[in-house]
Amino acid sequence: MVWGGLAYYPSKVLPEYAELSEKGDQIAQCLAACKKYGVQCHVWKVDWNTGGRAPQAFLARMQAEGRVQKEYSGEMKAEWLCPSHPANQALEVEAMLEIVRNYAVDGVHFDYIRYPGDESCFCDGCRARFEKELGHPVAAWPSDTRKPGEVRDRWLDFRRANISAVVKRVSAEARKIRPGVQISAAVFRNWPTDRDSVGQDWKLWCENGWMDFVCPMDYIDSNSLFRNVVNTQKDYVGKVPLYPGIGLSCWKNPRDAVKIAQQIAITRELGLKGFTVFNYDANAESVLPYLRLGTTSK
Repeated sequence: MVWGGLAYYPSKVLPEYAELSEKGDQIAQCLAACKKYGVQCHVWKVDWNTGGRAPQAFLARMQAEGRVQKEYSGEMKAEWLCPSHPANQALEVEAMLEIVRNYAVDGVHFDYIRYPGDESCFCDGCRARFEKELGHPVAAWPSDTRKPGEVRDRWLDFRRANISAVVKRVSAEARKIRPGVQISAAVFRNWPTDRDSVGQDWKLWCENGWMDFVCPMDYIDSNSLFRNVVNTQKDYVGKVPLYPGIGLSCWKNPRDAVKIAQQIAITRELGLKGFTVFNYDANAESVLPYLRLGTTSK
């Protein structure tokens, strides 16, 4: 429903999609359909990443204001907003809070709530904000951020803090606006390494009560590996509900009804109360009727 630079509904925070007058408010339409069928509606937000959907005028303004990412090599990553920029953090937060204010949604869901990888962001703004946090200049920028020692450790903390700040603010403020609204996120599956590589410290989010449930993207063909990964993730979430993401559309055979049934069974054997499936497309439409005959019949 909403990307880093585009909203599929009337918005005062982000640019609206061009077909709004023709195709209408997509959140309102989804809410109406969900109400009809007794299904909860959790709005999925793509954070930081504009995904090629933002208007060129918006992207040009972000570049002019120094709000897009720069890679370690110095190359601009123009379709990704810099997470350390205060205005970008505010934009992410306000985009999600606008939804909670204006619609009776059951929840808001973070996706791409991370950096693209360890190659970004090294923009001038990141350097200035990091050096202020560090308390002294970085002698060799950006190479010192990759050498073992204080600078690297503090750099990784800095990146994680930029991402976590948005999660914390949305979690606290959304619940004030609409008590009972649920906060969730799609996260990378290997927390110990991903907290460094992409700045996504989702174990911390669970520990601090910022998540009502979490959906690791466990898009793995192997049932045994899927089991091992999910079993490990149970330790990271603590008491927060864990709904593993089953990657139907990512498999070699995206219409494997047997495998998806097996992986759903694994989540139940491990004592979990739910699962998610990525994603709803023509392949999923062909598989769902088979699940209805057995795995999800009750």
